[in-house]
Amino acid sequence: MKIKNKRSKFKVIIDNLFFPLRALFAPENSLLGLTSLRDERMEIVARQTFGKTLDIGCGPGNIFIKNWTNSDSVGIDVFPYDGVELVHEDMTNLPFEGESFDTVTLIAVGGHIPQHLRVKEFIEISRVLRLGGKLIMTEGEPVTQTIGHLWRHFSFSLIGKKDMDTERGMMEDEQYCMPYHEILKYLNTKPLELVLHNKFMWGLNNIYVAKKVNKF
Repeated sequence: MKIKNKRSKFKVIIDNLFFPLRALFAPENSLLGLTSLRDERMEIVARQTFGKTLDIGCGPGNIFIKNWTNSDSVGIDVFPYDGVELVHEDMTNLPFEGESFDTVTLIAVGGHIPQHLRVKEFIEISRVLRLGGKLIMTEGEPVTQTIGHLWRHFSFSLIGKKDMDTERGMMEDEQYCMPYHEILKYLNTKPLELVLHNKFMWGLNNIYVAKKVNKF
Protein backbone atom coordinates (compact mmCIF):
# COMPACT_ATOMS: atom_id res chain seq x y z
CA MET A 1 0.00 0.00 0.00
CA LYS A 2 1.28 3.46 -0.89
CA ILE A 3 1.96 5.40 2.30
CA LYS A 4 0.03 8.63 2.65
CA ASN A 5 1.63 11.58 4.46
CA LYS A 6 5.09 9.99 4.36
CA ARG A 7 7.84 12.14 5.89
CA SER A 8 10.95 13.12 3.94
CA LYS A 9 14.31 11.75 5.09
CA PHE A 10 15.23 15.24 6.31
CA LYS A 11 12.02 15.46 8.37
CA VAL A 12 12.76 12.06 9.93
CA ILE A 13 16.22 13.27 10.99
CA ILE A 14 14.81 16.48 12.51
CA ASP A 15 12.07 14.54 14.32
CA ASN A 16 14.64 12.16 15.79
CA LEU A 17 16.89 15.00 16.96
CA PHE A 18 14.01 16.70 18.74
CA PHE A 19 12.35 13.56 20.10
CA PRO A 20 12.37 14.70 23.78
CA LEU A 21 10.60 17.95 22.84
CA ARG A 22 8.04 15.99 20.83
CA ALA A 23 7.49 13.54 23.69
CA LEU A 24 6.71 16.39 26.09
CA PHE A 25 4.74 18.76 23.89
CA ALA A 26 3.62 16.94 20.71
CA PRO A 27 2.17 13.58 21.75
CA GLU A 28 -0.96 13.96 19.61
CA ASN A 29 -0.64 17.13 17.51
CA SER A 30 2.31 18.40 15.50
CA LEU A 31 4.16 21.38 16.96
CA LEU A 32 6.53 23.90 15.35
CA GLY A 33 6.86 21.70 12.28
CA LEU A 34 7.73 18.62 14.34
CA THR A 35 5.75 15.42 13.82
CA SER A 36 3.53 14.30 16.68
CA LEU A 37 4.31 10.95 18.29
CA ARG A 38 0.86 9.75 17.21
CA ASP A 39 1.56 10.52 13.54
CA GLU A 40 4.97 8.84 13.68
CA ARG A 41 3.43 5.68 15.13
CA MET A 42 0.82 5.69 12.39
CA GLU A 43 3.42 6.15 9.65
CA ILE A 44 5.48 3.25 11.05
CA VAL A 45 2.37 1.05 11.09
CA ALA A 46 1.29 2.14 7.61
CA ARG A 47 4.57 0.83 6.19
CA GLN A 48 3.45 -2.69 7.17
CA THR A 49 -0.26 -2.36 6.39
CA PHE A 50 -1.87 -3.81 3.28
CA GLY A 51 -5.36 -4.35 1.93
CA LYS A 52 -8.54 -3.91 3.93
CA THR A 53 -7.61 -2.84 7.46
CA LEU A 54 -9.39 -2.92 10.82
CA ASP A 55 -8.01 -0.44 13.37
CA ILE A 56 -9.10 -1.52 16.86
CA GLY A 57 -9.14 1.30 19.41
CA CYS A 58 -9.15 3.91 16.65
CA GLY A 59 -9.71 6.83 19.02
CA PRO A 60 -10.93 10.39 18.28
CA GLY A 61 -11.33 11.19 14.61
CA ASN A 62 -10.58 7.64 13.41
CA ILE A 63 -7.34 9.21 12.16
CA PHE A 64 -5.36 6.15 11.07
CA ILE A 65 -8.13 4.88 8.81
CA LYS A 66 -8.92 8.29 7.34
CA ASN A 67 -5.34 9.47 6.81
CA TRP A 68 -3.27 6.33 6.26
CA THR A 69 -5.36 3.52 4.72
CA ASN A 70 -7.66 2.81 1.80
CA SER A 71 -11.37 3.58 1.55
CA ASP A 72 -12.76 0.18 2.53
CA SER A 73 -10.88 0.02 5.85
CA VAL A 74 -12.66 0.34 9.20
CA GLY A 75 -11.96 1.94 12.59
CA ILE A 76 -13.68 0.68 15.73
CA ASP A 77 -13.60 1.73 19.39
CA VAL A 78 -15.31 0.85 22.64
CA PHE A 79 -15.86 4.54 23.46
CA PRO A 80 -17.84 7.13 21.43
CA TYR A 81 -15.03 9.62 20.91
CA ASP A 82 -15.76 12.37 18.39
CA GLY A 83 -15.38 11.03 14.86
CA VAL A 84 -15.66 7.34 15.74
CA GLU A 85 -18.17 5.89 13.28
CA LEU A 86 -18.30 2.36 14.68
CA VAL A 87 -18.62 2.01 18.47
CA HIS A 88 -18.66 -1.54 19.77
CA GLU A 89 -18.22 -2.36 23.46
CA ASP A 90 -17.29 -6.04 23.17
CA MET A 91 -14.05 -6.53 21.20
CA THR A 92 -14.17 -10.25 21.98
CA ASN A 93 -17.18 -10.46 19.65
CA LEU A 94 -16.40 -8.27 16.65
CA PRO A 95 -19.29 -7.48 14.26
CA PHE A 96 -17.55 -8.93 11.20
CA GLU A 97 -17.51 -12.21 9.30
CA GLY A 98 -14.48 -14.47 9.62
CA GLU A 99 -11.46 -13.60 7.46
CA SER A 100 -12.81 -10.13 6.63
CA PHE A 101 -9.53 -8.18 6.88
CA ASP A 102 -6.02 -8.30 5.47
CA THR A 103 -4.62 -6.26 8.36
CA VAL A 104 -5.66 -5.60 11.95
CA THR A 105 -3.93 -2.80 13.88
CA LEU A 106 -3.60 -2.15 17.61
CA ILE A 107 -1.81 1.21 17.76
CA ALA A 108 -0.75 2.01 21.34
CA VAL A 109 -3.82 0.28 22.77
CA GLY A 110 -2.56 -3.18 23.80
CA GLY A 111 -2.34 -2.35 27.50
CA HIS A 112 -5.83 -0.92 27.42
CA ILE A 113 -7.30 -4.31 26.59
CA PRO A 114 -8.57 -5.45 30.01
CA GLN A 115 -6.37 -8.29 31.23
CA HIS A 116 -9.27 -10.69 31.75
CA LEU A 117 -10.31 -10.23 28.09
CA ARG A 118 -6.95 -10.40 26.33
CA VAL A 119 -6.89 -14.07 25.41
CA LYS A 120 -10.41 -13.89 23.97
CA GLU A 121 -9.71 -10.66 22.08
CA PHE A 122 -6.62 -12.03 20.35
CA ILE A 123 -8.56 -15.16 19.39
CA GLU A 124 -11.23 -12.89 17.89
CA ILE A 125 -8.62 -10.87 16.00
CA SER A 126 -7.29 -14.12 14.52
CA ARG A 127 -10.81 -15.05 13.45
CA VAL A 128 -11.39 -11.87 11.41
CA LEU A 129 -7.91 -11.97 9.80
CA ARG A 130 -7.50 -13.62 6.42
CA LEU A 131 -4.91 -16.34 5.97
CA GLY A 132 -1.62 -14.54 5.35
CA GLY A 133 -2.99 -11.37 6.95
CA LYS A 134 -1.11 -9.27 9.49
CA LEU A 135 -1.75 -8.18 13.06
CA ILE A 136 0.31 -5.04 13.73
CA MET A 137 0.86 -3.63 17.22
CA THR A 138 2.78 -0.69 18.63
CA GLU A 139 3.58 -0.71 22.32
CA GLY A 140 5.97 1.45 24.32
CA GLU A 141 8.34 0.48 27.10
CA PRO A 142 6.53 0.09 30.45
CA VAL A 143 8.27 2.82 32.48
CA THR A 144 8.35 5.54 29.82
CA GLN A 145 4.85 4.64 28.63
CA THR A 146 3.49 5.08 32.15
CA ILE A 147 5.34 8.38 32.62
CA GLY A 148 4.02 9.59 29.27
CA HIS A 149 0.42 8.81 30.18
CA LEU A 150 0.73 10.53 33.55
CA TRP A 151 2.38 13.57 31.95
CA ARG A 152 -0.43 13.88 29.40
CA HIS A 153 -3.01 13.63 32.17
CA PHE A 154 -1.25 16.43 34.09
CA SER A 155 -0.48 18.68 31.10
CA PHE A 156 -4.01 18.39 29.72
CA SER A 157 -5.48 19.26 33.12
CA LEU A 158 -3.42 22.46 33.17
CA ILE A 159 -5.31 23.74 30.13
CA GLY A 160 -8.68 22.46 31.27
CA LYS A 161 -8.87 19.46 28.95
CA LYS A 162 -9.13 15.72 29.41
CA ASP A 163 -6.71 13.26 27.84
CA MET A 164 -8.19 10.20 26.14
CA ASP A 165 -7.77 7.91 29.15
CA THR A 166 -9.45 10.37 31.50
CA GLU A 167 -12.30 11.01 29.07
CA ARG A 168 -13.03 7.31 28.68
CA GLY A 169 -12.00 6.11 32.12
CA MET A 170 -9.68 3.20 32.90
CA MET A 171 -10.92 -0.21 33.98
CA GLU A 172 -9.27 -1.80 37.02
CA ASP A 173 -7.35 -4.38 34.99
CA GLU A 174 -6.18 -2.06 32.22
CA GLN A 175 -2.53 -1.09 31.99
CA TYR A 176 -0.70 1.78 30.34
CA CYS A 177 1.51 -0.77 28.57
CA MET A 178 1.13 -4.46 27.79
CA PRO A 179 4.15 -6.41 29.14
CA TYR A 180 6.62 -7.72 26.57
CA HIS A 181 6.20 -11.37 27.59
CA GLU A 182 2.44 -11.12 27.03
CA ILE A 183 2.88 -9.63 23.58
CA LEU A 184 5.19 -12.47 22.60
CA LYS A 185 2.72 -15.03 23.94
CA TYR A 186 -0.29 -13.64 22.07
CA LEU A 187 1.57 -13.03 18.81
CA ASN A 188 3.09 -16.51 18.78
CA THR A 189 -0.11 -18.42 19.55
CA LYS A 190 -1.57 -20.28 16.56
CA PRO A 191 -2.76 -19.25 14.09
CA LEU A 192 -0.46 -16.22 14.60
CA GLU A 193 3.31 -16.12 14.24
CA LEU A 194 5.51 -13.13 15.11
CA VAL A 195 7.52 -12.17 12.01
CA LEU A 196 8.87 -8.69 12.87
CA HIS A 197 9.86 -6.68 15.93
CA ASN A 198 11.55 -3.28 15.51
CA LYS A 199 12.19 -0.39 17.89
CA PHE A 200 11.73 3.30 17.08
CA MET A 201 11.48 6.66 18.91
CA TRP A 202 14.96 6.31 20.43
CA GLY A 203 14.21 2.66 21.21
CA LEU A 204 11.33 3.59 23.54
CA ASN A 205 8.56 2.33 21.25
CA ASN A 206 8.08 -0.97 19.47
CA ILE A 207 6.30 -2.28 16.42
CA TYR A 208 5.32 -5.95 16.31
CA VAL A 209 3.99 -7.72 13.23
CA ALA A 210 2.40 -11.16 13.40
CA LYS A 211 1.13 -13.10 10.39
CA LYS A 212 -1.79 -15.51 10.32
CA VAL A 213 -0.10 -18.65 9.10
CA ASN A 214 -2.79 -21.27 9.73
CA LYS A 215 -6.52 -21.51 9.24
CA PHE A 216 -8.50 -20.45 12.32
